[in-house]
Amino acid sequence: MEASASTGAPAENVVLLERGEIRIGIVDKGVGINLYGTDWLKKTRIRTIFNMFHAPYHIIVPKDSPIKQFSDLKMKRVSVGQKAGPESILFLRLLDIMGMKDSDLKIEYIGKGEAVNAYKDHFVDAMSLCAPLPSPAVVELASHPRGVRIVGLAPQDIQKMVAKYPEYTEYTIEKKWYTHALKDAADIPSFTQWHYMATRDDFPENMVYQITKVLDERYDELVTAFKSANSSTAENTAKYPGFKLHPGTARYLKEKGLIK
Repeated sequence: MEASASTGAPAENVVLLERGEIRIGIVDKGVGINLYGTDWLKKTRIRTIFNMFHAPYHIIVPKDSPIKQFSDLKMKRVSVGQKAGPESILFLRLLDIMGMKDSDLKIEYIGKGEAVNAYKDHFVDAMSLCAPLPSPAVVELASHPRGVRIVGLAPQDIQKMVAKYPEYTEYTIEKKWYTHALKDAADIPSFTQWHYMATRDDFPENMVYQITKVLDERYDELVTAFKSANSSTAENTAKYPGFKLHPGTARYLKEKGLIK
C-alpha cells in the first residue's frame, strides 16, 4: 500500500473526498455543514474510519480576573481567533446563543500565537480558543505572572449550542489535563469539535478494517508521533462517530463489543 501526504485544511479535504479525488483525509463535519448545509450529513458519501482528535473550547482569563462566567466578558477585550476562521465563527455563534452582540465587548481577531503575546502584554482580558488537550496556550500562560483560569459554560448554554450546531459535542475538560500546570485545576463544562480520518463509502472494507485495527492496537505509537491523538481511541470512535461509520470500521467496533 502506498500513501502520500499533502498539506490542506479540512475544508479542502471535505471537497476532495466528496469529488472522489482523494481516498482518505482528515475532516470535521462542521466544515461540510458550512459548505453544503445541514442536510449534507444525510447525503454525503463520506464515512468515518477513526476518530483522530478533538479541540475543546476554552475561555482563558488571568487567575485574579473578575470574569467568572461568559456574560462577564461584556466590555472586556477578548481575542477570538482570526477573522472568519472557525474559532471566531464559534465565538460569534456563542455570543448569539447568550443573547449578546459583538458590540457588547471589544473583539480582537488574532491567532493563537499573537493572542498569547497579547495576553502576556495585558492587551487582552481573555482568550477564546479551541485546542487539543492539554492546550499549549494554557500550559505556557500558567507560568506567566498573570496566571490562568479556565472559565466554564453553563449547562443550559452548552445544550443550546450543541442543539443548534450539530458539529459541536458537549464535553467536560477534565482537570487531569492541567493538574501539572494549574494549582486550582478543576473540571470545566464546555463543548468540543471532533476531527476524523475519513474516506468514501466505496473504499475497500477489508482495508478500512485493517487501518482501524492498527490505529487501535498501536495507540501508544500514534500518540508518540502525534500527541493530540490522545483521544484517538476505538471507544471514542464508537461514541462520537461524526459521520456514518465505514463498514470496515463498524465490523471492527462490533468485534470489540463497542457497537451492536
